[in-house]
Amino acid sequence: MCEEIGENMIWQLMERLNDNPAAILLLPLSIICLGGAIPLMREHSRRRSIERALPEMLELISAELGAGLGLEQAFADVAKSRNDEAGKLLDLALERAQATSFSAALARFAIETRSSMVQRVVNLLDAALEQNAPLQDVTYRMSIEYEKLNTLLRMKEEKVFGQAFTMIILMALMLPVITGFIVGVFAGPATGYPLGSTLNALYIFSAAATGVTVVISGRMLDRLGQYVWVAPLGMFISTVLFQGVYLVAGNLF
Repeated sequence: MCEEIGENMIWQLMERLNDNPAAILLLPLSIICLGGAIPLMREHSRRRSIERALPEMLELISAELGAGLGLEQAFADVAKSRNDEAGKLLDLALERAQATSFSAALARFAIETRSSMVQRVVNLLDAALEQNAPLQDVTYRMSIEYEKLNTLLRMKEEKVFGQAFTMIILMALMLPVITGFIVGVFAGPATGYPLGSTLNALYIFSAAATGVTVVISGRMLDRLGQYVWVAPLGMFISTVLFQGVYLVAGNLF
């Protein structure tokens, strides 16, 4: 009996999704947009991994300079001692330096990391070289400062992510669930109320609220591009949740 009810509700849900223009549009759009979101997510993760490794690399370079090595050799030793993305990019840039110059290699390294933090470090090193500043002290101080900066960024990300996650849970999950439940209980399919366009308007409202919330969350996290691509998927999930809860509530109450 329960299996029959469950199968019946699933078929009803499929029929309603098939009759819902928003759902028909959002499903393929979500799949396509995921193809745009995934590379951006991977790029963000790659860049942050490089930035997290930067203070340790600077500290090791400072130690190498303190041992009497030159700046180029210190960079080369640190690059070869690391198997992470930062080490690989630096090693590749230094290999190319054989055909150009050390300064050009560092500039190339900064460009390939696509990190403003790495770019600032390279600019500071260039300035230190021009002014004959004590490179061991400069690199050590930078390692401390950028470790502090990474800590502050991590704390900010954790705080803002908590706020953004709460917004998404409330608007993308709780709103369609609560709305679908209320409508299903008081005006479900079994009641015979001719909701028609009102129900479609509620679908669109739920999806739109979810999309706006996802985009705002992305702006809060400085990942607007990623979250714009993800928004259609959130909107589709919201639509399915609304219709699913509406049918369950309407059939059980």
